[in-house]
Amino acid sequence: MGKPLPCRSVFDEASIWKILARIAPPVMLAQLIQAMYNIVDSFFVGRFSSDGLTALSVIYPVQLIVVAVAVGTGVGVNTQMSQDYARGRYTKADRCAGAGMVLAVLSWLIFVPITLLFLKPYVMVSASSPQAVEYALTYGYIVCIGSLGVFLEGVWSKVHQASGNMKRPMLAQVAGAAVNIVLDPILIFGLGPVPQMGVAGAAAATVAGQAVAALITCNGARKPPKLRALKAYAARIYHLGYPSIFMQMLYTVYIVALNLVLAGFSDSAVTVLGLYYKLQSFFFIPTFGLQTCIVPLLSYTYAKQEYDRCKKVLWDVMLLSAGFMLAAVAAFELIPAQLLSVFGGNREVVTIGVPALRIIGLSFLPAVASLTMPIFFQAIGKAKPSVLLSLTRQIFCLIPLFWGFSKLGLNYTWLAFPCSEIITGTVGFCLYGRQTQRWKLYHPTKTAADAAERSTNMKLITAIISTKDADEVCQALAKGGFYFTKMATSGGFLSSGNTTLLIGTEGEKVSDAVAIIKANCSKRVEPVQLATRAAAATNLTEVVVGGATVFVTEVEHFEKM
Repeated sequence: MGKPLPCRSVFDEASIWKILARIAPPVMLAQLIQAMYNIVDSFFVGRFSSDGLTALSVIYPVQLIVVAVAVGTGVGVNTQMSQDYARGRYTKADRCAGAGMVLAVLSWLIFVPITLLFLKPYVMVSASSPQAVEYALTYGYIVCIGSLGVFLEGVWSKVHQASGNMKRPMLAQVAGAAVNIVLDPILIFGLGPVPQMGVAGAAAATVAGQAVAALITCNGARKPPKLRALKAYAARIYHLGYPSIFMQMLYTVYIVALNLVLAGFSDSAVTVLGLYYKLQSFFFIPTFGLQTCIVPLLSYTYAKQEYDRCKKVLWDVMLLSAGFMLAAVAAFELIPAQLLSVFGGNREVVTIGVPALRIIGLSFLPAVASLTMPIFFQAIGKAKPSVLLSLTRQIFCLIPLFWGFSKLGLNYTWLAFPCSEIITGTVGFCLYGRQTQRWKLYHPTKTAADAAERSTNMKLITAIISTKDADEVCQALAKGGFYFTKMATSGGFLSSGNTTLLIGTEGEKVSDAVAIIKANCSKRVEPVQLATRAAAATNLTEVVVGGATVFVTEVEHFEKM
């Protein structure tokens, strides 16, 4: 079973800043270590061979595909579990986690043969140096075949985050990156009895780190649902997670497209793009960390229909992200040569990269909106706006602009980045405005007097449910903080028994209790014996049973003695 009560105590905190202060630092620390791993990985490979550094840039889009499917599946699990927790469906949250684990393994089994089939043709068109091609194939085959840890950790970490536990995923990321960083120089250059493995050693270190991260988060594993129910869970997970998968996949599409454009200039230009994304992963840590945190927070808040709070979460996160992003702008504008020199100081790479980083740095502030808005829509279950924004940013704008500016010269190509972020951010604000108008139209805010009146009125909920659903409903109500009296009863038409629950609660909590009852009662068709005087043992008929009948009545006086 999951642990929903910590989730409620974290996400129900009145101050959003306090929530972020509690859950964001572990995520940011984990991503910092992960970014350091990316930089250190490239640092050691760059010292080994400049062709090896090009190979890593070529394989980077392929690795993004793995991350896209793994993290996207995890986001779908995370979002659904957060909504289930908010509605008291704790058993279903655990089943969703189990389904996610099965999907992670299936994704790996599908990905490996596809890699074996298509990796070589992709590498051949992405690099011109024979040595770079050889290194790219070596590195690519190892990290792709050994990627099971990425798929599993991507789901298990999100299971922990759905209940507000950010520390376990942080520990996994830190430990995995530490293993990678320690093994990199040993396996790449050799040490004692360990032979020099070169680029293959860097790939082996990566796989080892991913396996360690998966082992640390493995207590996020849950029992999978039955096979016939798995399809329904998978459909829901991918409905919620496909915007994230799609958005990550688009990184692969546009990086491949951009690499093809840059390959027409030189391999060093391709290397610069790859190094930019390594550096970006470091400087964007606060933004990406906050985005990771607001998915369960927004999903939980949206499920409780607290729309004004959803808006506040978005604006607080964007304001905080913009503050952090100023540091990235300063670094890219003031010390681009020093940043590039970390990876070996190749003269041609530095010459191309300095103006590139300075131009790209102009895109960072508008990127706050273009990156956060898709996450906002994804978290509230609005997949279409999220996908549209991702397409606008990476396909409709970046690739055509990059190709068009390349006709003017290599230095002009980088202007595509700030232009794309500004256009996408503008579209995002328009879609956000339309969403908030719908909230005002269909869900008007209640006045303070209304809220006070609801909170002072006690209600008695009488719920008649099927005996087969009673245990799950009672368990969910207890975890939701409701007190109740359970009575065994029977109806007048059917001979099968049922259960009546008497629940006393405040007026403002009635909707929560009813939502829990509804979520844990299922209708089904069963053969039932008729309770008539002439009924024989074989007098059966198929009827719809289950569900719930709920009465809510005013309580004139309530006193607990």
